[in-house]
Amino acid sequence: MSDFDIDAYIDTLPSLRLREPRTPPPRYHVSQWPLLKPYGGFTGEERRRGGQLAVWLLAAGCIAKPTHCDVCGSRSGVGFHSESYYHVARYASLCRRCHFALHRRHFEWDQWRRIVDAAAVTGREWFALAPRQRIDIAQHLRNRWGWRAADIERSPVTPLPDAITALLPDNMLPHAGL
Repeated sequence: MSDFDIDAYIDTLPSLRLREPRTPPPRYHVSQWPLLKPYGGFTGEERRRGGQLAVWLLAAGCIAKPTHCDVCGSRSGVGFHSESYYHVARYASLCRRCHFALHRRHFEWDQWRRIVDAAAVTGREWFALAPRQRIDIAQHLRNRWGWRAADIERSPVTPLPDAITALLPDNMLPHAGL
């Protein structure tokens, strides 16, 4: 997998347009659910922090709720998916079926490829480039930026506009590396 270009893959991920906050919530959502398992090298706490920021951006009107799956076009059960939790506005929109298949691709590659083959137009779409092997996007970014990469509120990887950072709450889940 050494020839896989993580930066090129990140560049293919959908990029959401960030708007000025309209009605920013005073606090981040605090989940009572257990932390998710690691994914793409991102720890459960990093995934939770990314989710907290995404929910806040959505509630503040900075990003729009996804309306259709980027892969199959379904309008049912669509939510956000992140391949890189350090890239604040690089969220894909996936239906439950495609989201589950994407996460299971390491074990059920043939099922994932059937979905991709039915949906891809050029073969250069981010989901068509998703590798079969696990990749450590988080470590790749930490190698470049140090632990500052994990500070998604003040990210050197993808900085948020000042109009947003000025209104961010102070109750994000703590991060051991920061």
